[in-house]
Amino acid sequence: MFGIDRMDTEKPLTVLLYNMGGKDTEVTVARFSAIADEKNKTFEYIEIMGEAWDENLGGADFDKVIVDMLAEAFNALPERQGKPDIRKNDKAMKRLFSQSINVKDVLSANRQADVKIPDLLDKITLKTVLLRSDFEARFDSIIQRVTKPIDKALEHANLTIADID
Repeated sequence: MFGIDRMDTEKPLTVLLYNMGGKDTEVTVARFSAIADEKNKTFEYIEIMGEAWDENLGGADFDKVIVDMLAEAFNALPERQGKPDIRKNDKAMKRLFSQSINVKDVLSANRQADVKIPDLLDKITLKTVLLRSDFEARFDSIIQRVTKPIDKALEHANLTIADID
């Protein structure tokens, strides 16, 4: 753990810990320092100064954006014209969600992701390329929410971002 071996008696270290999980986001502002007892033995000291969270913001929100992009690409195939939206088929949507996690990983390090899902629905294979720039343009509303827990945690701690080491 980050603070276990932190024994800085000169200057406390103030950090902001940001954890976006699959379904929620948690932010903690903590100060790591050391204190001495009456025998001058030093101990680690961790003070939680502020916390905030968004229980409805997580990696799954980004997955949903990719699923929508894949569903739109599949629905746009010429052989799908006039057929029901893929979103009405639970089995096909489950496959899209499964694929979205891989696509998100690829797009985190690359400008594009090649996607191929054989026999996705009605014996039709989805073969498409998703661009990171298109993905980023679609999750604008999610990104706007990313810093709100940071602002709340800093407010609870009576600190500004400049106070974070």
